[in-house]
Amino acid sequence: MILAIDYGEVRCGLALGEKLATKLWTVGRQEVFSEISKLENVDCFVIGLPLSMSGRYSQQTFKAIKFAEKLHIKFDKEVYMVDERLSSTPFKGRKDIDKLSAAEIFDRFVSSNTNCYRISPPLRLKDEQLIKLKDIEGKVLIVNLSDTRVLKDKSWIVFQKDPYYAYLFHKMGCHVERDQKKLENFAPFDIIIAEGMCEELKYLLNPNGRILCL
Repeated sequence: MILAIDYGEVRCGLALGEKLATKLWTVGRQEVFSEISKLENVDCFVIGLPLSMSGRYSQQTFKAIKFAEKLHIKFDKEVYMVDERLSSTPFKGRKDIDKLSAAEIFDRFVSSNTNCYRISPPLRLKDEQLIKLKDIEGKVLIVNLSDTRVLKDKSWIVFQKDPYYAYLFHKMGCHVERDQKKLENFAPFDIIIAEGMCEELKYLLNPNGRILCL
């Protein structure tokens, strides 16, 4: 069984089913974990991911990811996050908007795996890779890395498409971007630490800057 959740700070909409959501209901945010504990045979959870309309992260994005992380830890089940942009638009003004939005999130998950992310542990760098980063100073951009041990200064900028990995850096006080064009607002960088995209990012360096491609 799949349980889809439209997370809100006051209420959460829930949609439960297999290929179709056959049960829809709404609970207060404070009761959502006790409500889930009553359910049997839930195989995985799907949480709506509230990105901005341009696809960037917001404070609401990270609140939803924090909820998804707690869900993963408490129930030890797979947790997925699905882009929920415009999921509630058809239901504007309806009293049951939360549970209907949960049903839309459910449908998006079962119909397509695009814009779907699983909560999974970060990929740890090798010790020799971390040693290379030991004495880095200056204006730094971290790209596509999930191991927060690379971070030496919370003023560093992070580019990360995966929402959960982005959240891990956000928790440490970093500004995290999802839109590559927005990185130009913080350039030029002295150093870019990247996994992939190394050539593509050179235009963001200052003339004496360098890329560490891991």
